[in-house]
Amino acid sequence: MILLVSVSAWAQSEPEKPQKPTKPTEPDTVIYTKDKVITVFGDSWSYTKTEEGKWVLDFEEGDGNEVTIKSRNRNSFRGGIATDLGINIWPQDSDAPQVKPWGSWNVALNLSGIQSFGRNFEIKTTAGVSWYNFKFEDKNTIAVKTPDGLEFREFNGDGVGTKSKISASFVNLTVVPTIKTSNQKLRLGVGAYAGYRIGGRGKFVYDDLDGNKQKLYEKSNMYVQDFRYGVRGEVGVGSINFYINYDMNDLFQENLGPQVQAISFGITTNDLD
Repeated sequence: MILLVSVSAWAQSEPEKPQKPTKPTEPDTVIYTKDKVITVFGDSWSYTKTEEGKWVLDFEEGDGNEVTIKSRNRNSFRGGIATDLGINIWPQDSDAPQVKPWGSWNVALNLSGIQSFGRNFEIKTTAGVSWYNFKFEDKNTIAVKTPDGLEFREFNGDGVGTKSKISASFVNLTVVPTIKTSNQKLRLGVGAYAGYRIGGRGKFVYDDLDGNKQKLYEKSNMYVQDFRYGVRGEVGVGSINFYINYDMNDLFQENLGPQVQAISFGITTNDLD
């Protein structure tokens, strides 16, 4: 009995332990736009620009753990495959037949590389193969290669023409400096290209008197120039890219064909990493 009383008296006389101070409650979301610091539910993000012009993202969790994530270098290079799909025309000339845009396809398959210099400027370089096709508006016009030059004649065979065109293929190198908005939604580029011809032919399709389809081919260069060079313009809006090529030199060799310059325009698609 005496022992129980003693223990009870000792327990009542023991001093109380001091309680830990309560950590002041922080608001769930605090944004300091001036210092580029964002705090959300106790986690903080801060942005710092280095002397090299790179942006570094620092992330600090509420428990004090810190993680640093470096953003993508804006002076970066990316490459991939780019394709052009459009139409070809040439200015109307008294010695050249009128070209029908629909069916005069311009197709290019390129390896493309883009080197970025900061947020608002880049240089795109492409190397690849392109195909010129010029389809004549008059289906009964046939292109004939003679020793004196290229002649455009009315077909006088047994039948009626249904399709007539000439074509040429080139290997090309293109360089286009481009300026762009900070959000990449609008891009404008002007550059130059040069190409070397690797193929060409003429094609005429007609229906004979029995209604059977017949084809005539002229497998030659059709007096198309071996070299081409010109100016290229590009406009990008969102994810869509438009292009226009204007040849500075004549399409055909001097005194062997009409004096016309090829113009191509259409849409460019990119698959760049």
